[in-house]
Amino acid sequence: MRYALLPLLCIAALSAGAQQLSQYTQYVFNAFSVNPAVAGSKDCLDLRLGYRKQWTGFEGAPVTGWASLHGTLRTKGKPFVANKHGIGMFVESDNAGNWGYTRMLLAYAYHMQMSRDYYLSFGFFGGAQQVKYDVGGSTVVNYNDPALDSRSSVVVIPEITPGVWAYTKVAWGGISMHQALGNKINGIGTDSRLARQFMLTGGYKYRIGRKTALVPSALIKLSKGAPAAMDLNAMVEWNRQFALGAGYRSGDAVTFLLKVSFAKYFQLGYSYDVTTSNIRLASSNTHEVILAITPCGKEDMSRRMINCPAFD
Repeated sequence: MRYALLPLLCIAALSAGAQQLSQYTQYVFNAFSVNPAVAGSKDCLDLRLGYRKQWTGFEGAPVTGWASLHGTLRTKGKPFVANKHGIGMFVESDNAGNWGYTRMLLAYAYHMQMSRDYYLSFGFFGGAQQVKYDVGGSTVVNYNDPALDSRSSVVVIPEITPGVWAYTKVAWGGISMHQALGNKINGIGTDSRLARQFMLTGGYKYRIGRKTALVPSALIKLSKGAPAAMDLNAMVEWNRQFALGAGYRSGDAVTFLLKVSFAKYFQLGYSYDVTTSNIRLASSNTHEVILAITPCGKEDMSRRMINCPAFD
């Protein structure tokens, strides 16, 4: 039963036409993957690499790897402007059992300074997705199931994700709609489509000392054909160098988070999910690692009114 579960879930997804995107425990440390309007929110290039191994020990369990890069377009000789343009790129590969996909997306965002301490940005991802399904590796009861009459790989284009993002030095929030076109996946399954998925997120940084802050946050995901999912996290941050936290994902896991800054331009994030759903009977828990490289110079308030976004 343990080994057949993932393939059966894949076939069910093909028949229903609902494909869900990868989930991340460290969605605050990975905000650009949640919302394209984050592109350009920093004054320098922002490079992040991530890896997630879900349900360790479960054969065919989801494995995700990704990379992102974004930054601000500046006019030479004008270090500070009220409004600005951001560009970026996001690449993600996810595999679960016989099912997998690879997304390659470019991002653009326009940031407007609404007041001294408040920015509002609008952005979108645009790109393509390669959807993969290993028919030969499936364990099935009915070999005449039309869902099995599929190609091994299909490219779906275009994939569009719009988003809106608001942020200050102490708060942030946004909404995005992933796979907004709901493209049909021709050649795999029966009437398979990319499922539209809404993501709403927000958080606040409460100062509880000169160098210490409490940062609660939430992420809600809504998709047709699937129950609403909610992540609730809270981290205690010290001097922007070290943070510890915990969280809960509805119906799935209790999570623990750690973030450390080192060597001036580097940050390392790690999370550990303790599975609480029935899947725990056949698997262990989940690991997620993120490395961020942000080679920003010393912040100068004359260059930027918001010198450090709360969600960084």
